[in-house]
Amino acid sequence: MRLYRKVFGMPFVYFFLMVVMIVPGTSYAVEDLGAVRKKLNSIDWQIRLATVEKLRNARDEQTITLLMEVVNTREERTPVKMTAIQLLGEAGDPRAIEVLLPIFNDTFLNWECPALKSYTATALGSFKGDKRVVEALISGIDDGELLTREASIQSLGKIGSQEAVPHLIRVLNDEHVSIRLSAIKALGDIGNPQATPHIQRIAENEKDSVVKDQAERALGKLRGRGGNN
Repeated sequence: MRLYRKVFGMPFVYFFLMVVMIVPGTSYAVEDLGAVRKKLNSIDWQIRLATVEKLRNARDEQTITLLMEVVNTREERTPVKMTAIQLLGEAGDPRAIEVLLPIFNDTFLNWECPALKSYTATALGSFKGDKRVVEALISGIDDGELLTREASIQSLGKIGSQEAVPHLIRVLNDEHVSIRLSAIKALGDIGNPQATPHIQRIAENEKDSVVKDQAERALGKLRGRGGNN
């Protein structure tokens, strides 16, 4: 019996290694941890960014720890830090909450770069069942930055936060269409019947066709879950 069977014309061992490297969610080691850390300490921020991006599909404990370290590096360049924040949200490891919440609540840091807070708000949408996350995102509804407001509302909808319903109803008449659209969708996703008459009013009276269409879809979801008048 031959030791190396061939798969698609290549030795099986090579085929196995290739699969391990490309299957999403697989813990893989294209480079050893020391090499990754060395690149993350490079003076070239683009090398650091490329290194973080290569960790996109990894979910192992060491990778999460590395991403958390990147996020916690105060002087790190914004694109590198935003990518690490995004990957922590995609991974959904609850340990990440401990680094994401301080960023979301850091007034000075978010004044320097408002995009960090909106990215963090999006990432926090991956964590259900944590009261601190919900409270932070509810506070984000009234943030001074429009993108953070949108991301906070969208994440509350993704989480399915019942506590957020009154706050989302409150912004259905916001001056910004993007906030109204996000709130309507979030309320439809959450499915609380308390929102039904408010969404129905928009569906019946709204002149903006995009907003009206969003309200009709949300109303359909609400009624499908028993949220009738």
